[in-house]
Amino acid sequence: MTAYAIETNLLDPDIFPQAKGPPHSLFAQWRDKDPVHWNPVNPNYAADVPFASIRKGFWVLTRYADVSEVSRDQKRFSSYDEGFVIWDMDDEELVRQRANFMGMQPEAHMAVRRVLNGPFAPNAMRALTPKIDGLAAEIIDSVAAKGKCEFVFDVASKLPVYTFCELMGIPESYRDAVVEYGNALADVETRTARTVDPIVPLFAICEEICAQKRANPDDSLISTLVHDTTLGLEQLHINMFFMVFAIAGHETTRSTAAHFIYLMNQFPDQFALLRSDVDKHLDNAIEEVLRYTSTTTNFRRTATCDTEIGGFKVKKGDKIYLSYAAANRDPAVFENPDAFDITRANANRHLSFGVGPHLCLGARLARLELHALLRQIVTRIPDIHLAGEPEWLRSIWFNAIVRMPVVFTPE
Repeated sequence: MTAYAIETNLLDPDIFPQAKGPPHSLFAQWRDKDPVHWNPVNPNYAADVPFASIRKGFWVLTRYADVSEVSRDQKRFSSYDEGFVIWDMDDEELVRQRANFMGMQPEAHMAVRRVLNGPFAPNAMRALTPKIDGLAAEIIDSVAAKGKCEFVFDVASKLPVYTFCELMGIPESYRDAVVEYGNALADVETRTARTVDPIVPLFAICEEICAQKRANPDDSLISTLVHDTTLGLEQLHINMFFMVFAIAGHETTRSTAAHFIYLMNQFPDQFALLRSDVDKHLDNAIEEVLRYTSTTTNFRRTATCDTEIGGFKVKKGDKIYLSYAAANRDPAVFENPDAFDITRANANRHLSFGVGPHLCLGARLARLELHALLRQIVTRIPDIHLAGEPEWLRSIWFNAIVRMPVVFTPE
C-alpha cells in the first residue's frame, strides 16, 4: 500500500494512478488522528474540468458513521445549495446541477424519485433480467473466440449503456453513439481534451428521442418523464436525468467489472474459490469488490448551518467531502478492512451506492448487470488474465481503470 504524508492534498489528480486506487493509508491516518480533516485549496491542483474550479477547501469525512449521518441529513447538509460534486461550479453549471434530480431540493427530488421507483422496483428488474442476461451473452460472444481483448471498452462498458438504452426506450439506432458519448462523459476530467464536449451530443440525442416520445407515447422511462405533467419537468431536467444514467449508472458498472477482473488476478486464491462454486460466491464477491474499490469515491454536501459532525464543528457554507472509499475501509464496521475476502459476511454494508435519500436509484440494476456479465466471464473464459499493466483514470472523483488488455483461452 502506498505511503502518504498526512498533509497530502486530495486535489492531486495523480493520487489514484500512483496508488492504483484511493489513498487508503492516508485515510487510515486521518481516521485515526483527524477524522474530520480539513483539506485546503492548493493552487498546484487546478480543476481540470470545463465547468468549474476549486475555490474553497473542504472537510473530509473518513469514518463510516460520519459519512452515513451526513448523507441521511438533507436539512443540515445540502446537495442543492452548491451542488453535489467537490468542484465549485460557475452559475450556468450550478443551474444544470440543480436540474439534475441528485441536486434538486429534497421535496422535488422525492417527487421525481417516486415516479422513477417503479421502473427500478424488484418486479421490473426481474422482468428485465432475461434481456440483461442475453445482452451479457452477446458481449462475451463478441470476444470469446478471439482469445484476447481490451476489457474496459470491448466488454465492461457496453452492458450498462445497452441496458440503459433498453430501460429508457432509446431506439437501437442510437445505441452505438450513446456507448461512445457515455464512455466519454464518464471520464469527466478528460472532457477538456476533446474537440466536442460529449454532453452536447448526448443532450441532442435526448431531445430527439423526447420529440419522438411526445409524438408517439409508449411505456418507456423517457416517455413517462415527458408526459407526467405532475412533475413539472422542463427539457433540461430530462436531459440531466439522461446524463446521470449515461455517467453514474455507467461508471459504477463499467469500473466495478474491470476492478473485479483485476482483483481476481491479484488474488488468485480468491479467484479459485469463486470458480469452485460460482453460484455460491459470485454475488458476495461482487459486494466485496464494490466495497474494496469504491469506484465513485466521493460526493459533496454543503453545511446549511453552523453544526457538528462527529463532535467536530463545521460552519454554515462549509464544503463536506463524503469519502465512500474511506468509509468502506473503516475497521469499526469491517474487520481487517484492507483484506480482500469474497466470503466477507458484511460486505454488502458498503456505501458504494451511497446511503439515505440519495441511495443510488440504479443499485439493483447495477448488481443485475454485474452478475450477468461476470457469470458469463467466469464460466466461459475462466482463465482470463491480464496481458499488460492496466491504466488508471487521472481523476479526483472516480477510481477507474480506463484500459486493461486481457488474454484467455479462446472459447
